[in-house]
Amino acid sequence: MEVSNQHMHACMQTWINCENLLISLVQKGTSFSKRTLQTLDECANICLGTMHALKAKHQSINEMALLCVGICEECAEVCERYKDKSFQSCAFICRQCSALFSPIAKTAI
Repeated sequence: MEVSNQHMHACMQTWINCENLLISLVQKGTSFSKRTLQTLDECANICLGTMHALKAKHQSINEMALLCVGICEECAEVCERYKDKSFQSCAFICRQCSALFSPIAKTAI
């Protein structure tokens, strides 16, 4: 499976979305579970790291893809628990990223 600009775009979109949602939640001052905040933060960080690995054509991109799929699925599950439009959007974007990277991640197993 060849990595494309579509993969880079998916990583960037997921990173930006998770990061913006996290910032928004912190600024609102509304109480959310530690797991929700931590999952959003981890998803943003892993997607950003995967994007950098793609740009550098790093040899362990399959393993990074596996991490990306795992955290995107977890983040989508967490976000789907909330009815808010921003959480539902985050879940959708995370699922798209996960689906795109799943074929690459399978080669790491």
